[in-house]
Amino acid sequence: MDKNKVIKKLNEMMNLEISGAMKYLQYSYYVFGLNRIPIVGFLREQATESIGHSTKLGDKIVALGGLPMVKVDEDLKARKLTTEQILRDSVQIETKALSGYMNLLNDVADDVVMDSFIRDFISEESGHLEEVEKMLRE
Repeated sequence: MDKNKVIKKLNEMMNLEISGAMKYLQYSYYVFGLNRIPIVGFLREQATESIGHSTKLGDKIVALGGLPMVKVDEDLKARKLTTEQILRDSVQIETKALSGYMNLLNDVADDVVMDSFIRDFISEESGHLEEVEKMLRE
C-alpha cells in the first residue's frame, strides 16, 4: 500500500464528507410542508453521520502518519429548493462518496485492515443511496 497516496485520498474523502455534512444541514433548513419533520430528521441524521465519517477518516490519516487537511470549498448560497430537488442532490452526494470509497478500495487491497475500513464506508454509503432512491420513488 502506498501510504502517501492513500493519505491523499483519505483527505479527499474526509473533505467530501465534511462538504456533505454542510449541505445536508443547510438543506434541512429548506424543508416545509407535511413531510417536514421526517425529512429534516433524515437530513440532519445524514449530516451527523457525515461528520462521524470525516472524524474516522481524519483519525485514520493520523494513524497512517499523515495530517488531516480540512478544506471547506462549498459556497452554500441560500436558494429555494423542493424536497425532491434536495433528495436528488442527496443522490449525487451519496453517489460521489460511494465512488470515492470504491476507488480507494483498489489502493488498500493489500492491507486487510484498511480494506475492511474502506468496505465499511462502502456499505454505509450504499445503504444511504438506497434509502434516498427509495424516497424518490412514487
